Amino acid sequence: MVAFVPRHRVSEGDEVALHPSGPRPASELQAAYSRWADTSVGGEWSAVVTAVHPAAMLDPVAGAARHILAEIPDGDMVVLRVYGPEGAVLSDVAFEARVGSLEGALRG
Repeated sequence: MVAFVPRHRVSEGDEVALHPSGPRPASELQAAYSRWADTSVGGEWSAVVTAVHPAAMLDPVAGAARHILAEIPDGDMVVLRVYGPEGAVLSDVAFEARVGSLEGALRG
């Protein structure tokens, strides 16, 4: 999972609890994700921060398919390994593929 947070809010290796943030205006989401604006997820969720990059490093074109927001916000882009009530959300292989895809969208 990718999250955008204020600069230096978290560090690699931090464990964070994930909480619902309430509905997000559909206009803030890419069109393909606008149906999720009112979605609520139950259960206890946590994540481990596996990487932190300045959000400005994410290429706007290459990065567009790798997150759900309409615009890249200021701050840091955080890569999270998410765990839900049933354990890890993605397998190790799927997670590593996702991380590789994200890193491919970073400007050097």
